Amino acid sequence: MPFVEFVGQSRKDDDFAQANTSRLINVYREPGEDGFVLKSVPGTTLFADIDAVFLRAMQAVNGDVYAVCGGELHQITSGGSISTLGQVEDGDATISGNNGKVAVAAGGDYYVWDGSTLNTPTGGSFDAVGSVEFIGQVTVMTELNGRRFQWSDVADAETLGGLDFATAEGRDDNILRAVVINGNLWLMKEESCEIWYPTSAGFSRVNGGVLDTGLKAFGLVAKFDGGAFFVGDDGIAYITNGAGLQPVSIPPVETDISQGQARRCFYYEDEGHKFCVIQFNDRVAWVYDLSTGEWHNRGAGTELNPWRVVSAVKAWGYWHVGGDLGQILRLGRTNADFDGPLVRKITSRTLKTGEYQTLVRLELLGRMGVSAVSGREPQMYIRVSKDSGKTWSNEKWRSFGAVGDYDARLVWRALGTARQWTVEATISDAVELPLKAQAILEVA
Repeated sequence: MPFVEFVGQSRKDDDFAQANTSRLINVYREPGEDGFVLKSVPGTTLFADIDAVFLRAMQAVNGDVYAVCGGELHQITSGGSISTLGQVEDGDATISGNNGKVAVAAGGDYYVWDGSTLNTPTGGSFDAVGSVEFIGQVTVMTELNGRRFQWSDVADAETLGGLDFATAEGRDDNILRAVVINGNLWLMKEESCEIWYPTSAGFSRVNGGVLDTGLKAFGLVAKFDGGAFFVGDDGIAYITNGAGLQPVSIPPVETDISQGQARRCFYYEDEGHKFCVIQFNDRVAWVYDLSTGEWHNRGAGTELNPWRVVSAVKAWGYWHVGGDLGQILRLGRTNADFDGPLVRKITSRTLKTGEYQTLVRLELLGRMGVSAVSGREPQMYIRVSKDSGKTWSNEKWRSFGAVGDYDARLVWRALGTARQWTVEATISDAVELPLKAQAILEVA
């Protein structure tokens, strides 16, 4: 029987859905010895609940996690306890450390938590602060709706000198925020980026360090070890490559950036995979795997609604994500998300024969008989489309087999006659996905 690649990376494009129907929601591909296997994304377990709306920023500093949420700065410890440290202005926010202190930019204001008090330092060359970063033992602040950036005294986030500033004037646009990448300060602007480096006298711009691509929105950038991922003002997703940029988005990602409400980018890891996320308010997230160069989607709930995670941080040996409503969740192999199921949906490529044929048999391949759900056999179902996903058949359920039934098979027969077939497979049971990206198809 012919083995065929059942599904590739997510490539379904809302502008041209018939071109490639392949889609992975809450599933990603992992290379194996005999082809790709399909793996569930990490699930979430509630770790702490701030019980406030609009999580703006989250950062690990000096052994704890700090979060700006609901117009307040909060501290979360390794045991999950939450302390409210004080009020901050609501709006876009960033957090950085500085020798044990916590620097915060929120809603245009600048704050420093010194371990006992939340202060609002004065001085400096400007008062309206857009973002904060830490580099070269100083805290850098960018000017909100301006082109200047200033820095604190060495190892002292609270002392600001009026002459310790510079102006990013390589292009005629304002700074949105600063990001430290590989020891350089990237000033991400509305239509360009400038790269600066620390000196004994302050900062100097890297020779040739002006790029004609800006940041699409304040929240659409995420750092990872050795680089950053961001959505450019041109609607293309990039990763930094030294002092340059490498585009990584594919047409369906760019369609959703153009048509949707892209809100946040963030980064997390799962068992050797390094994921960069573009989170949307109005559709499922797009997730880029730096390890394989492939994209998949992430959604929430049984209806696969937008994933309401807006931030991620590694702390206490685990990756944690922050929900829009103030939940701090720990990532793990739970096969559940928030307080509901982790629904995984796999849509195949469209098999086109050019003439009417019968799909006699479809067999999905994988590890059978290894999981149980509340004493029963875990199940999945498929639906079949003969028109590239415009309409679908009824659900056709099958079992993975009882625990120990390693010879169980996922086989569907007599799936109809058509010129083309698209198959959608769905799993909602809290078990690990056991499938390969290949399938057996028999047509006649």
